[in-house]
Amino acid sequence: MLQLMLSPRRGWEDVAIDDIPSQKLMLNGFIPLVIIASATCLPAYWYHSGISLVGVIEQMIACLVKYVASFYIASFFMSLYIPTCTGGEMSLNKNHTFIIYSLSLLVVLNVLTNLLPMVPDMLYLLPIYVLFIMWRGINYMEIKFEGVMQFIILDIFAVILPPFILQYLFNLVIPS
Repeated sequence: MLQLMLSPRRGWEDVAIDDIPSQKLMLNGFIPLVIIASATCLPAYWYHSGISLVGVIEQMIACLVKYVASFYIASFFMSLYIPTCTGGEMSLNKNHTFIIYSLSLLVVLNVLTNLLPMVPDMLYLLPIYVLFIMWRGINYMEIKFEGVMQFIILDIFAVILPPFILQYLFNLVIPS
């Protein structure tokens, strides 16, 4: 994943060479990373005096749910619309691997924001870099030239936006 952040094109080439089954990635990589991200909500209890322990536990559960639900939302929309970008071909393992790595980058950003007492505004712009990393995965996903713009729009609405929308909905429900 570090290779994806530092050199996205080579990172996606390494992902293609490794060809790890998506189920293994999910169980051994994504779920533990989401659990770690959920646990990093705990320092907010010490940083901010107005948050109760119950509120922090609710935030931990919301963090866990938003990323797992985002994977399934992204998987649903990618399986529906990726054939229009690839010319009819679709690999479920590639779709899931692409989603897992992309969401994992968002999870890492969430870990950073959870661990800092005051979040610099620049960190809120890093999902744009995640979109750039996803764009560099067009060769890995075998996207045709005509489908690149559709693929980017699909990435925005299927992968990047769901965690933020779910977090917004959880913020409406969970009292601060």
